[in-house]
Amino acid sequence: MPAAAKHNVNQEEASLRSLVEKSDNEFIPLTMGGNGRTHVASENLIHLMSDITVKDLQQMTDRFYEKAFQDATLDKFIRSHSDPHGSRFAKWIHQKLADSTVWDDDRANRDQHPIRLAEGQKYVVHDRTSAHVAAWHSAKRPSKEVGRHFQLDECRVWMRLHFWALRESGLMEKRPAFADYYVRFIAHFVRVYESTAPQFARDSLRWSESAKNIQKYESNDRKMTDVLELTLGEALSQIPQSEAEDLEWPYNQRGTNEIEIYFEA
Repeated sequence: MPAAAKHNVNQEEASLRSLVEKSDNEFIPLTMGGNGRTHVASENLIHLMSDITVKDLQQMTDRFYEKAFQDATLDKFIRSHSDPHGSRFAKWIHQKLADSTVWDDDRANRDQHPIRLAEGQKYVVHDRTSAHVAAWHSAKRPSKEVGRHFQLDECRVWMRLHFWALRESGLMEKRPAFADYYVRFIAHFVRVYESTAPQFARDSLRWSESAKNIQKYESNDRKMTDVLELTLGEALSQIPQSEAEDLEWPYNQRGTNEIEIYFEA
């Protein structure tokens, strides 16, 4: 490579690194389009994601599915453990946060063979929405639950395991600002399935930090009995009042000390 071209490449790399380091010290708010309902990858978020790869994200998503397969609540939604769940989830996250096309590219080549649902119907899973429909109608669910959408307690279990996997993946240490953004990103998307679930995202992250919580969960046959089948009022009594009454988060446009809170012992 000619010296001038190499110099330009080095300058571009240094500039990109500067932007990434800057983003790690800045709060990046969620950017919403579509009348405030659609997540949009902002320029600052794309810079933050510039050195977070699909492989990095799959370190988290594979760990999440390993936990979900063993979980008494979540595994009932998962038809097969052999499908590439972790890879697909990682690509979806990357496309949403980095504005890539990796998930669309993967989806274009996905197996279109139908699966069989609990009621015996054949159904083709081809995207995120159809995957969740298949989960609601999973043959592994008790007949009285087939077709029922995700409930608050199930969303809390999902977030606890997912944030536990986030911690294990090393992404929190690699990019604290990513962790801060990602928790709010998940809170936004979980609202689609249960409108009250976002209020519990921060609590789910705190749960995932406690070795005592995890040990108790594992010794209880991987059932989170402290959250299962609670009323909304009972669930809200388990989180700080400030979070239960916070109608702005996760769409707040100014940062707090949340990153520091995530790392509390």
